[in-house]
Amino acid sequence: MGKDMSLQPEVLASLFGMNRDPVLGIDNERKIVFANPAAAQLGAQAGIPAGDLLPEHILSDQARQFIATLRIGSRRANVSVLRLEDVTVCTYSFLSADPPSSGQVRALQAMASQLMTARLAMDALNNHIENSGDPVIQEASSALYKQYYLLRRSCLHLNQLMGILREDLPYQPRVTDLGNLCRELCDTVGELSGSLGISVVFNADFSLHLTMADRDLLEEMLANLLANSLLHCKQGDTIHVDLQRQGDRFILAVNDPGSGITPEQLASIFNDAPLDDKTDPAAGAGLGLTIARGIAERHGGTLILESRPGQGASVRVSLPIRPCESTTVNTPLARYRSDGMNIVLTELSPLLDKKYFNKRMFD
Repeated sequence: MGKDMSLQPEVLASLFGMNRDPVLGIDNERKIVFANPAAAQLGAQAGIPAGDLLPEHILSDQARQFIATLRIGSRRANVSVLRLEDVTVCTYSFLSADPPSSGQVRALQAMASQLMTARLAMDALNNHIENSGDPVIQEASSALYKQYYLLRRSCLHLNQLMGILREDLPYQPRVTDLGNLCRELCDTVGELSGSLGISVVFNADFSLHLTMADRDLLEEMLANLLANSLLHCKQGDTIHVDLQRQGDRFILAVNDPGSGITPEQLASIFNDAPLDDKTDPAAGAGLGLTIARGIAERHGGTLILESRPGQGASVRVSLPIRPCESTTVNTPLARYRSDGMNIVLTELSPLLDKKYFNKRMFD
């Protein structure tokens, strides 16, 4: 299909009229020119007109081809957007992942308990190792700490996924300066990613970006997105993180020049992965973008992903600005820590050398 190909409503009807997934055609004046029966039925089920199925903050995105996340009524969905010469084609798909079973929850709780017991034993052993002065033993200790945090990262991701699937992800909003949060976290990630030869640059359009939000969740979301970008970048690359205000929303963008994502991967990238997927523990459970999506949605936001193979990726998080009753920002003393962990080192554990992992880094 050519870049400037024009599709008239009758052509859309012949192409998508019998499509089982909802499909909309929107002209350049943002009017609905086509809605297949599945889209009309979806709007009726959600109690909204078909024209309201695509929020303005998604429709106004300038990318030619992207995938975005949204909620329609109580249902979580993805929408694939393709802009042509005089029409934008939007195709919807819905997530069908089942909530975790009680047995899966208990298994994860047991894993977390076992990991904590192992951590306590490691800390006790490390007190003797540090006093020994033996570099070989100290190097082995660092390798052990790194392995622990790789496993703990997988456990954390699975726990977050369970909260997302059950729709009870813990959420504790407070006055948060989103710009300051992003700047500090990008600086910390940039210091560590320098060892990989990859730079992280942050830019914001204002000095103050206040909103009511769960700071810990947003830190985890951004750390996830940065770790995902670093995994696809090479030495000499630069990741750009931008924060802008557009109307009543903040737009947080993470742009990398990495290997990009194939159309086949893009079509299912936000789907909730099965909890029993066979994945490489060193790389986590492969849930980073799914968790970022869940955290964005917990804040009433949307994730937009634009990517082509070999041309990098851009992830944009659109977050509604929640009015603050106070301008006093509550910044935790132990920044980047979640459940007793350093969230940056945890998320970057698949990438960093073992020298960064020792008891002193987590005290």
